Amino acid sequence: MNQKSAKSFWRQLKERKVIRVGAVYIIVGWLLMQVGEVTFESLSLPPWALTLLIVGVLMGFPIALVLAWAYEITPDGIRKDSAGLATSPAEDIPALDKSAPSIAVLPFADMSEHGDQGYFCEGISEEILNALCKIANLRVASRVTAFRFGSKGADVAEIGRRLKVQTVLEGSVRKSGDKLRITAQLVKTADGYHLWSRQYDRGLEDIFEIQEEIASSIASTLSVTLKRASSALQQQVDPKAYDFFLRGLSYFARQSLQETIYARQMFDRALEIDPEYGRAWAGLAYTYGFEFLYFSASDVNREEALRTSHKALELAPDLAESHVSAGIAHCMVQDYPSADIEFSKALELDDQNYDAWYFFARSKVHEGDLKKAIHLFENAARVRPEDCQSVLLQSQLYHSLGDEKHELAVSREGLERARAVLELNPDDNRALNMGAFALLRLGERQEAMEWMAASVKKAPMDTVVHYNAACLYALAGNVEKALDCLENCQLKVGSLNREWLQHDSDLDSIRDHPRFADLLATFPT
Repeated sequence: MNQKSAKSFWRQLKERKVIRVGAVYIIVGWLLMQVGEVTFESLSLPPWALTLLIVGVLMGFPIALVLAWAYEITPDGIRKDSAGLATSPAEDIPALDKSAPSIAVLPFADMSEHGDQGYFCEGISEEILNALCKIANLRVASRVTAFRFGSKGADVAEIGRRLKVQTVLEGSVRKSGDKLRITAQLVKTADGYHLWSRQYDRGLEDIFEIQEEIASSIASTLSVTLKRASSALQQQVDPKAYDFFLRGLSYFARQSLQETIYARQMFDRALEIDPEYGRAWAGLAYTYGFEFLYFSASDVNREEALRTSHKALELAPDLAESHVSAGIAHCMVQDYPSADIEFSKALELDDQNYDAWYFFARSKVHEGDLKKAIHLFENAARVRPEDCQSVLLQSQLYHSLGDEKHELAVSREGLERARAVLELNPDDNRALNMGAFALLRLGERQEAMEWMAASVKKAPMDTVVHYNAACLYALAGNVEKALDCLENCQLKVGSLNREWLQHDSDLDSIRDHPRFADLLATFPT
């Protein structure tokens, strides 16, 4: 166990009160033995009674420690300790970087009468967050991390500590028909001081104006400059179409097959109302592209991704998401030169677009241009500092290039990010699944297998999870289990990507196996 692991283990012992329980047990046990030694003889108990007491006290000690680790005493009784298998207590968080302003945007609270407008509240928050991301000298915590605090009731000081931000934007929405009441407030995390607050009583048709006013007010308060390039296009959208669009975004953010299908239905509803809505076409293209990449590489998904992304480009050529969706679609048909053009255009429009950097990198992996892929993944990791997958994916590329030094370095960084993600959200299966690779590369084989087993159990029908499990078992030398996972992906769960299989160095140990050749033969040539 290295020094960092030992420190983490010792901290868990303290936090789970194992040390306290052990100390109390020793004191109480010693007192019981003293009392027994004094009283057993006067009570005419047999000599072996004292021996039995001592043995019972000694045997009970490890049991008490195990129970203290696994359970905790709360005002509601004894319950299983909430610390999960994969989570690791937070290390000391570095001092807040005050060289530039920083902010986390929380999902606005739903104050509507029936409490059924959560998607709308999240959508407003995300739109404001996206506008703030266009500010060059403002660091904005990503949606993935900030939105995890939306329902936890954490105070702003805790959010500031966890996300390393100086300010938090929070608010609420009361929506009744076409009437809106939106409140927003900007709060300093250091002392809870309100820097700015405002209430808006408007109609649904004014939603874009409200979002722009909030973003502008924040920019003014923090003394930064907000770009204003794309708001005019949004103001031409039918408000009811926009409502369905926000529903689609809410579903799509959950990243499961069923939620992706629900998102597609919502984008379709938006387009029924406003067929010229370019953002909805881009959203629709994303659903087909993601389903192809992560769940089912079918001809239908490929064709629909091409069709819908083309429509998005036609109607919203100045939207980065249109070009990202087109880039993904071109990758699906192995038209990499066209994909390069689209991803590059997306980054020209918005160089803070994480998806553009990330999927551009994946495109280069498909092509076999590993050095370029690493550079692009590095930029994805820079744009989203808490993201772990863009770092962890670099390790296998460095391995393929024979650069062990950088392979281990990015494994350590990626694992640190994965642990941080799991601390905020123990149910984040992507961090659990991919973090297992870093653990294996760093010599923590048993923990790596535990993380992967937990990940597979959480997502028994997720193609990516099973594919990653195959890669991990191949790296660990468990050839048959790796091949079982690959066959499960192709035949039962979903489908695989031939180009990724051919270039993924994690599979080198099984590449000459007859079962691997048989698997490749199932792909059309």
